Amino acid sequence: MSHKTPIRFLDGGLGTTLEAPPHNAKFPDDTVLWSSHFLISSPETLSRVHIAFVDSGADVLLTATYQASLQGFAATKKPSGSNDGNGRGEETYSPQEAAMLMRKAVPLARQAFSTKAAAERNVGGKVALSLGAYGATMRPSTEYSGDYKPESMRTTQGLYAWHGERLRVFKEDNAIWNDIDFLSFETLPVVQEIHAVRHVMATHNHVGHENPTVDEKRWWISCVFPNDDQTMPDGTTAEHAVHAMLSLSVDGEDERPWGIGINCTDIKKLNNLILQYEAAAENILGREAPSELWPWLVTYPDGAQGSVYNTETGEWETDPELKAQGPQIPWHEELAEIITQTAERGRWKGILVGGCCKTTPDSIRHLRLQLASRKSDAYFLETV
Repeated sequence: MSHKTPIRFLDGGLGTTLEAPPHNAKFPDDTVLWSSHFLISSPETLSRVHIAFVDSGADVLLTATYQASLQGFAATKKPSGSNDGNGRGEETYSPQEAAMLMRKAVPLARQAFSTKAAAERNVGGKVALSLGAYGATMRPSTEYSGDYKPESMRTTQGLYAWHGERLRVFKEDNAIWNDIDFLSFETLPVVQEIHAVRHVMATHNHVGHENPTVDEKRWWISCVFPNDDQTMPDGTTAEHAVHAMLSLSVDGEDERPWGIGINCTDIKKLNNLILQYEAAAENILGREAPSELWPWLVTYPDGAQGSVYNTETGEWETDPELKAQGPQIPWHEELAEIITQTAERGRWKGILVGGCCKTTPDSIRHLRLQLASRKSDAYFLETV
């Protein structure tokens, strides 16, 4: 085999890990920030969860900013007794205060790689800025339905402006920006958002300019496929999604992402979706294109194994048909087999794999051990 695929490990589901023991977090309807609210209420808890994922084998950590936005903080009430520093009580957070809190997520993730376990694995670690879909910041969240409101947010132009504004929050602080290794645009449910993100990154990286910026960021786009026919919420197929992510000169989109992926999707759909991604990428890049010219595959399916999150009730609901089928294959075993088969085909430049909702530090530990134990010639576990 000419290409041995490097594999890196992403962390797991931050919000659902916070909901589980020993943290037992509750996210009421008025908590529009969901796990990002811990940047206000308990950053030390976020730090402990980050450390738990690193100690379990994660090489890359996502920041606690998935639901964070200026609008979300503006809709969040401050703790009672807080004031603006001049003795004037303020009910919600100003854009300046929101930006400060959002930026705090980056060093919280970075510091987690200072543990003894990370040192023993010789892992410097990478920090990925989590930039959830616009729908993730709505209440109830709509990244699984694609039902975006107002009407302006159903257009590429509206989504371009929104994503650009949020990205500038981090870019305007040089120290924070320089501490970010990856940008993760994740759980995108509508094709217009893919185009919007590519426009944002083309603007940032100055594609086509004689003097591109020296701080170009590696970034990935990851989509969600909740529909029974394995399409995105807006009906976009995996093939169409990949074309939107990789095709050049589409409305000026000349910036290809470092990675493309699938997240927060039922693991039972994952293998077929990856095959569809590969077929579409091959069609764009060429059948003979070496793996070095391919993007990284980024995949972090959910660990619900039959449970579905109801955005109206805020509860995980079990599919009675799957429950009747009896015990499922353990998540880490099923995912390890999919990743092994993918690496054996030798198409992707590399694979970044982890978990989404309902996956814990133990999930990542077992996944890493499972892939390490296979000793396959198709891949190797890369230290970063």
